[in-house]
Amino acid sequence: MKRISTSTLCVIAGLELSVLWILIGLEIGFAFKPHSTLSYIVTLGAHRHTVMTIAGLILIPICAWEIKWGFLAAMVLGIVTSVLTAVSVIELLIAPPPWYEGMQFGPFVWIVIQIPIILFSYQARKELGEAKPRAK
Repeated sequence: MKRISTSTLCVIAGLELSVLWILIGLEIGFAFKPHSTLSYIVTLGAHRHTVMTIAGLILIPICAWEIKWGFLAAMVLGIVTSVLTAVSVIELLIAPPPWYEGMQFGPFVWIVIQIPIILFSYQARKELGEAKPRAK
């Protein structure tokens, strides 16, 4: 039986934590309403949380199987999530909507969660590239 690398476990844990963070937000009643054109674009038509969560759920078993492109996809997901969320947070700080009440906390935590996903995906992908091919 093949051992799963620490980097792989960290990627899986990061993806699970990212999904859990969104589900916790939904559970406490968070519902994002785009308040500008930029907000609508960076939230993918107010569906970013849904899209990113589904992508994360799909990537968890793919990364568990240690498929090389799965780590690349997790890295891309983490980078895209971080960039779109950062733009959203900056917009909330510069031009807050009338109902704004410190809403940058949740997105900021989501950005922080993406950092280990990106770093450990890179590391896991690098480890898979260095692994010697199996003898048949």
